Amino acid sequence: MRTSLASYARAAAALASILLSANAADADTVRGTRSEKLVEKTHVIDLRIGHGHADMVVRRTVHNGGARHDQATFYIDLPEGAVAVGLRTLGTLDGKPHWFDGELLEAEKAAARYRELTGVGGYYPKDPALLSWRSQDLLALQVFPCPPGEPKTIEYTLRLPTHYHEGRHHLDLSAMGTAELPAQVTVTPMEKGEALFVGDKRVMAPAFVTLKDSIDLSVAPASEKPLEGALASVAFGKQKNVVHYHIDAAPALSRVPRGAHVVVLIDASRSLEQEQVEAEVAMTRAYLSHFPDARAAVLTFDRVARAPKGGFVTVREALAGLDGSQIVLKNGSHIDEALARADALLAALPKGTPKRILALTDTRTRQELTPSLLRGRLSKSGALLHVGVVGSSSRTTLQRDDAHAWATLTRPSGGLVWQASIDTTDTGEAPKTTYEELARPRQIDHFQVHAQGIAPEDIAFPEVLAEGESFEDLRLSEKQVPFVEVTGELWATPVRRVLVADEAENRRWAGLVFGSDLLYSIEEADMMPLAMMGRAVSPVTSYLAIEPGVRPSTEGLEEFGASGQGFGSAFGGMGGGHAAKPLLLATFDKHGFLKGELTRGLAACGGEGKKATVWLESTLQEVVLVRAEIEEEKAGSKLVTCLEEAAWEIELPGAFSSSWQGFSIKL
Repeated sequence: MRTSLASYARAAAALASILLSANAADADTVRGTRSEKLVEKTHVIDLRIGHGHADMVVRRTVHNGGARHDQATFYIDLPEGAVAVGLRTLGTLDGKPHWFDGELLEAEKAAARYRELTGVGGYYPKDPALLSWRSQDLLALQVFPCPPGEPKTIEYTLRLPTHYHEGRHHLDLSAMGTAELPAQVTVTPMEKGEALFVGDKRVMAPAFVTLKDSIDLSVAPASEKPLEGALASVAFGKQKNVVHYHIDAAPALSRVPRGAHVVVLIDASRSLEQEQVEAEVAMTRAYLSHFPDARAAVLTFDRVARAPKGGFVTVREALAGLDGSQIVLKNGSHIDEALARADALLAALPKGTPKRILALTDTRTRQELTPSLLRGRLSKSGALLHVGVVGSSSRTTLQRDDAHAWATLTRPSGGLVWQASIDTTDTGEAPKTTYEELARPRQIDHFQVHAQGIAPEDIAFPEVLAEGESFEDLRLSEKQVPFVEVTGELWATPVRRVLVADEAENRRWAGLVFGSDLLYSIEEADMMPLAMMGRAVSPVTSYLAIEPGVRPSTEGLEEFGASGQGFGSAFGGMGGGHAAKPLLLATFDKHGFLKGELTRGLAACGGEGKKATVWLESTLQEVVLVRAEIEEEKAGSKLVTCLEEAAWEIELPGAFSSSWQGFSIKL
């Protein structure tokens, strides 16, 4: 059969219409090639959220209400960072329903086989589905044939990165599906028994949600370990490695000990201002509020230490004793006596009782009271000691001071010296929240990351990692990174964790890199090993699922191309030259057009004759990304900026009809 020029024109118009509508909004489009009576009936997702990644198994069913076999074309708007890692089509085998798994192939090969299997001619009839790359946030799925009057079901798997913060692994999803049929999602944790949240509300698993709007889904890890994480180090060429690791601090790095006995020492010497003493009282209240079941003793000291009658009382009684109390400042600062008194009180308690001392003072003492001498005053109880160096009463702050001379006194006990101040007029939660750090460590201090193969100065890690928060690093590295060592301190206690490169994590990130910003730093020629290892649809790979066909070969999509070149041929891969195009558009040299425009732009900028490379991306007739490099020019120079501005001014003709294309233009 020969195809008329009018048929080509209809094919080109149909392609452009679908691509335009697919790109018009963040929603999927589902259409039949031959009839508007092919409609989607169900869109369900099985979502499992894990630590660092989530998997979505997406099952969609269409029904062909038309009179002929038809092709279903889905344009799938991807969640941020998502990649496709699987495809299945539901057919029959020996008279029973059977899932036929897709094969990941080089993109041009997959497109060619799809054309062959959906066209006319002497080919053995098969029923294929093709899942191919359109852009980093858009996939095309073609399914043929969809028999008249029957349903057709297809399934694909998406993998997404999760992000850990506020003590949970979060997955932020926008609306998914079409405007008429939003996705129905069943959500479960990957790790059995972990808490599941929809927004900030904890729910029972499995949870059922409809993705009509954006939603935050998350799971809380059950592990009690202070640090968790994973490392991927994937080699894809000589001195080319994708490295990703994440380090997650537990939702609660520690807990306030139950049944503790706590002594608070309040400096009442004349070296303090009255407002500082008031600040000490406010600090004591904020601190003890975190020990609801403890027994407490509040001592004031100047030259002598004054303990309450009866020794330890409930926290409520201890706080009530501070109400309306007038502390008279006197000479002294015998904190050694106060420490000895506290040590004696705590030493009398049964073995195994949690024991704490908080000494609030300005640390102004007589010269002989060296830290080593003071340490001798704590020889019996083994209590943990914090020293709060009292500052102002106008604002609330608490900061560890490891350089303070008294740190040699506190650190052997497990405690620290703190620079402390508090707003005595603040009756809200801020003082209590800040002073919880004295009751239990809530962050890892002196946080450091050592990645073998990466220079320390090249890793920009924070000095502090708060509980429930994460540090994540994704990069291209010349060297492999077999392990990452993480160190820090919980108060004065060392913390260490070593992450070793894991094969499962390697496979995940070999695929997930195609959903990340690193994609634009990887040459197309280097993408294949990553895509195949990660089993991911990419600019150079597509999934093709084939089941035995029973249709007559004359049901091929002959009106959409000659010699069996079906509609699927438009979805071969990334950028100029990967996809077979409708014949009306095939003669236009897009690369040549862009090169000419950019050459004129470079000359107008005063760079005629200079070598340059310009990377562009287009969606239909719109330039959406420009990045330029010019020999002997620094990034951001006047000439580079001018060339980039010239590129942004290019008007693309109608031949730029792809939903997404990437170009690398060398001048």
